[in-house]
Amino acid sequence: MPGNDLYELHIDAFTPLTISMARLAEYMADFAELLGCQDQVHFDGLREGSLVVTSRVEPVAQNKVRRRLEEVRYGNGPKGALKAYRSIDNRLLEDNAAGKIVQSAAELLPFPGRTRVVEQSLGPVEQAGTLDGEVIQIGGRDETINVHLRVGEDVLHCVTTKAIARRLAQHLFGPPVRLNGVGMWSRSEPGGWTPRKFTIQDFDTLDQTSLPKLFENLRAKLGPGPNGRPNPAAFLRELREER
Repeated sequence: MPGNDLYELHIDAFTPLTISMARLAEYMADFAELLGCQDQVHFDGLREGSLVVTSRVEPVAQNKVRRRLEEVRYGNGPKGALKAYRSIDNRLLEDNAAGKIVQSAAELLPFPGRTRVVEQSLGPVEQAGTLDGEVIQIGGRDETINVHLRVGEDVLHCVTTKAIARRLAQHLFGPPVRLNGVGMWSRSEPGGWTPRKFTIQDFDTLDQTSLPKLFENLRAKLGPGPNGRPNPAAFLRELREER
């Protein structure tokens, strides 16, 4: 339709005649989530020349969809869009395929799929480290206390002593904390390190001051004092003392 943007999902390992309906539905569901604005984004058809799934975006949603895809391209889009991107790429890898999103013959977003460099799993490796997150559960009946930490969408299991657990209990469901300790770390194929076991040896509370407030405080410290410009050495000394 005139005035509508068209976006195409290209998949090189299939044609409309060779892909199963179930697999096509999975790709289309992820494609819809990736584009967002689902009430204004419509299925427009299939084309050959490998497999091309075409979607039509109404004018009212065009800027939002363009911005969403641009953010995903640089890795900082909404969680749902980033998850859909990873899901499409993982499906392509499973299907020994590669793909891309195209608009007006220009490639907007590539999907490496089978061409993706897959790192081998490593570990476990014992190493000191830190975990930042929200304490959501503390419990246990012996000298080793279980602590569950929410980190983003994941929940990690840690252990600690009764003494540290009593202190941590004051932060249950509170602002994020930083756990310091020793973990058994494993690296998954995508390259991220995950603790299989983490023993908490201490923890710190994290500063919840907003970024604008931090800049405001920094400007106040850098601004001229009553006697003119601040002394740089004195300013650095103050920062170290605050830590």
